[in-house]
Amino acid sequence: MKALRALISAQLEAAATRVIESYRTFMNDEPEAGDARAFAAHHAACKAALAHLDLLMRLARLVGVEPEAVEASEEEARLIAEAREALAGEEDSDDDDRVGRG
Repeated sequence: MKALRALISAQLEAAATRVIESYRTFMNDEPEAGDARAFAAHHAACKAALAHLDLLMRLARLVGVEPEAVEASEEEARLIAEAREALAGEEDSDDDDRVGRG
């Protein structure tokens, strides 16, 4: 089981690194000014990437990789905080949508 955890842990670290690099690249490729649909799509894609990163971090904890054991850069820590805020905001938005329909 230890070998499996080590394998999963390594895969999660590689996946998280790839998500962070992709997010940075995509985030800097801003949509054309004034295009509301492109902005909304870009914003949703950024939130999805942050949610993906947050999920990978949760999975890492499940296999026993403690956040304190992993030296995250300030940028990675900021991205994780953004992901949590985005997810919390999305949950609030979903609640508001349900109330509006009720």
